Amino acid sequence: MKWFAGILFLFFALPVHGAPDLGTYRDIEGVRVFQDHKQAGLWYLSPAVPTLAVHEDGTADYALDVFRYHGRKGTGDQGAFKVHGVMSVAIERQRESSTTGKIRKALGRAGFKGVRLRSMPVTEANIKLAFGDQGNSWQQKTRWGGRQLVLPLTPEMTQVLWSAVENGQTLVSLSVAELFSGVRKKDKEWQDDSTSLSWTLPIEMDMTAHPGQFRKNDLGGRMSHGYTGIDVFCFDFIEELDPELYAKIVRVAIPTSGRELIEEITFRDDGEYRARIDFKLAKNMDRPYKVQVIRVLRDGNRQEGAWVHKQGESLLDITAYREPEESNDE
Repeated sequence: MKWFAGILFLFFALPVHGAPDLGTYRDIEGVRVFQDHKQAGLWYLSPAVPTLAVHEDGTADYALDVFRYHGRKGTGDQGAFKVHGVMSVAIERQRESSTTGKIRKALGRAGFKGVRLRSMPVTEANIKLAFGDQGNSWQQKTRWGGRQLVLPLTPEMTQVLWSAVENGQTLVSLSVAELFSGVRKKDKEWQDDSTSLSWTLPIEMDMTAHPGQFRKNDLGGRMSHGYTGIDVFCFDFIEELDPELYAKIVRVAIPTSGRELIEEITFRDDGEYRARIDFKLAKNMDRPYKVQVIRVLRDGNRQEGAWVHKQGESLLDITAYREPEESNDE
């Protein structure tokens, strides 16, 4: 039984902390820290403020893409005209490496000994990227670490946003609200409770400073010369066209001597809406290629579409659009 007694000794010898005291906090170096309700030297760090991510060259990581699609006789949708606007913004939540050290020193100067820092427990995070009356919201049961956000825009709002950035206006914002769990003393007893912090980040989209981040694309456009790669677009997920769709697999068969070389990419709900296929062997091709789309449903079923011949298209849109409205044009 000595081993059992030793385990008990180690267990009771370990420092046992309680929970964040939501009524006792300090704001240090732009960070709200909450004190543990049992140990004066233990403090909990609230999450870092959301900031706009930057590329390696220092430019802000955002983009506005406008896609136009004209129906054609060969694809059976002649007369159809569609416009997509897609705004993407990358958000990160990181602190300067020296911040935690500065917080420890500040708490030490305030008289707290043996200062230790832990992350604040987060029970819910609500995120919203908004422009005008267009918005996209997310919710999760843990802290939000930031990521690439994509907001599809209606044709009308696409034009409004494009005009706004041309005129130097800022109308885009990101809001993050997180719920923290802890305890609060009520009637001389500690009771479970919660509190929240929220941040709003305005996103300034500067077309003059970053013209390359604003692009207009003609989907299905023809090329006068051969191609070595294809940009593939799938808007099914960001426009929520099919709630039963889990993934879309796109297979491209490239004609080579002796056999077809097949390249494959997959689109998912939590992935990008655009991807690129670079042909490893093709150089200045002018022969047709073939495309097959495989739909994977949430119940596990796979629906394999027929192979479709394409030629000269460098921007391939595989979105399953709803039936276009009937046109009176002849």
